Amino acid sequence: MAKLLFADGHGHSNPVKGMGAGRIAERFKQAGGWFMALVALSPTSYSIEPRGFEAYKEVVDVHIRECSQAEEAGVKVACLAGFHPADVDKLIDKYKMDPVEVLNLGYRVVDYVASLCREGVLDGIGEVGRQHYRTTAEKALVSALIMERALEAARDNGCVVHLHLENAGAASVRLTHIVAERLGLRPTPRVVFHHSKPSMAVEAAKLGYSATLPGIPRLLEHAVRELEPVYVVESDFLDDPARPGVVVYPWDIAEAMARLHRRGVVSEEYLYRVNVDNVVKIYGVEPP
Repeated sequence: MAKLLFADGHGHSNPVKGMGAGRIAERFKQAGGWFMALVALSPTSYSIEPRGFEAYKEVVDVHIRECSQAEEAGVKVACLAGFHPADVDKLIDKYKMDPVEVLNLGYRVVDYVASLCREGVLDGIGEVGRQHYRTTAEKALVSALIMERALEAARDNGCVVHLHLENAGAASVRLTHIVAERLGLRPTPRVVFHHSKPSMAVEAAKLGYSATLPGIPRLLEHAVRELEPVYVVESDFLDDPARPGVVVYPWDIAEAMARLHRRGVVSEEYLYRVNVDNVVKIYGVEPP
């Protein structure tokens, strides 16, 4: 039997508060990991005051170094940076910025990231999107407009985009598809619905997009039993011991999927499609 290979479709690293990408990648590789999509965190995660464009530029610089360290550890990496919808709330509520000022900052950050994608320095924009929690109308609108800017960049430059949405099932995908159509963006696997429910992954694949499912063991078992292999699995690891919530490490994904294979729940071919073929389709990387 060939060695099983595993991918983490969306995760984070934090060299300030956590392990950092190099150590994460080393441990993931030992578990059979070959690919990681590393997504930049918000400035405050790195103890950077998010008061303007220079803060986000500093985040991108930190993140590019993180991606390089993961690659040096022997894992292939897609490196993404963006403007998280939670930043919109934080900048308006905590830092008392005007919503239009936040919108223009978000536009500038997305445009900067898109320019680095064109130069081959970054691989995509992410994450951007809509809040998954209750917020005010103006903050939701600012976030939606920044997401549209990212989708326009995908349309014009072929950028990968990771979307953070309200997770309302298939409706979230259909509503976003309407936005993309209005912008003239044809469905592409390079638009990824991050942290999806199974219904979102099915709808995304039906329309021609991609999706990542959280690597929670019970969800993984449901997915391999009930879904076609049209998704990628993600850890959404935050690499911050102080952050509460369910922690899924990238190597947890590998170990959980390997267990399912040993139990005969999932075939080697199915796992290869999820962990290799779908990654190649999204990012255009060479398979291992």
